[in-house]
Amino acid sequence: IGATTLEEYRKYVEKDAAFERRFQQVYVAEPSVPDTISILRGLKERYEGHHGVRIQDRAIVVAAQLSSRYITGRHLPDKAIDLVDEACANVRVQLDSQPEEIDNLERKRMQLEVELHALEKEKDKASKARLVDVRKELDDLRDKLQPLKMKYSKEKER
Repeated sequence: IGATTLEEYRKYVEKDAAFERRFQQVYVAEPSVPDTISILRGLKERYEGHHGVRIQDRAIVVAAQLSSRYITGRHLPDKAIDLVDEACANVRVQLDSQPEEIDNLERKRMQLEVELHALEKEKDKASKARLVDVRKELDDLRDKLQPLKMKYSKEKER
């Protein structure tokens, strides 16, 4: 069993008569948008499991309709399947990455904690004064980070 497009059949198979005799052509038409929606519904669980996201039925319907209308040079259901796959991957990446503001504050917190541990080993007056400042900065930073992380967690749960 072999599968190819008409263009590839003409390019590779038709040129070799012996090769062509071994195959029987069966023309398969591009599925309609409703057929593509059914195909996508069948693949839905596989993509949800692979990407770890939930796909709403409305997203499947819209993916089939919009890919049919706007993606040229490709055929259904391939272009709709790729659209759903890309969208799922995009959502997964967004869920796994923290907002830039939280990331920057976390980096600053780690930097201050390293400085704090180094200063705790020092005995001179300047280090002791800086130690007090670093502890205050860390407390302020944690106070700033807490609500941002809670907001991000709530958004992520949706």
